[in-house]
Amino acid sequence: MIKIQDVVRDIMMDDEEMLYAMTRGFVNLSAYAKRIQHEVETKTKKQVKVPSIVVALSRARGGLGKQHPFIQDVKINNITVKSPLSELVFEKSPTLLAKLSSLYAKVKTGADDFLTMTLSTGEVTVICSDRIKERVLKHFGGKPHMTQSGLAAMGLSLDPKYYPMPNITFSLIRRIARRRIPLAETITTRTEIIFVFNQKHLATMVELFEAR
Repeated sequence: MIKIQDVVRDIMMDDEEMLYAMTRGFVNLSAYAKRIQHEVETKTKKQVKVPSIVVALSRARGGLGKQHPFIQDVKINNITVKSPLSELVFEKSPTLLAKLSSLYAKVKTGADDFLTMTLSTGEVTVICSDRIKERVLKHFGGKPHMTQSGLAAMGLSLDPKYYPMPNITFSLIRRIARRRIPLAETITTRTEIIFVFNQKHLATMVELFEAR
């Protein structure tokens, strides 16, 4: 037997905007109950009155507390910034793949340089410091089918305790999304999350994270 309480909670947990409003305590439960009544009846396969949904919502809200259930309070230990960077996108081919293993040996990097590669099903993306861009291009030989300059990277150092926890990356990206900043790349390791974005957003990105 499908319980009304379980169905209402599932609907609520799929509605992030409502969850935020719930944790802030400014939801009209009766209005929301009317809005989801048809969905509740469809999933429970029976008629459900609005007051019953309101009771279920009230109980579910009581278990949320004041913290958004999808948002983690992430403490950032350190912030590092690398710029200017360029993104080079190559078509994936046997010739190109053969050169990947020797890239770091052939293209010498210093402590201040940035160099990362991503292999997808059809492309190879390299993001590197502008200082070593020409050496990367020379190493691969072929012409990239996309080049994007004027990028920056911000690395957020985190405590290893966050690694097994859910929604850590989501909690940080959510701050960026609210400012409508497009990301060229997101790179994660056990203790660091790196965001690559247009250099014009650098000041805003620092503002988003430096006081957290």
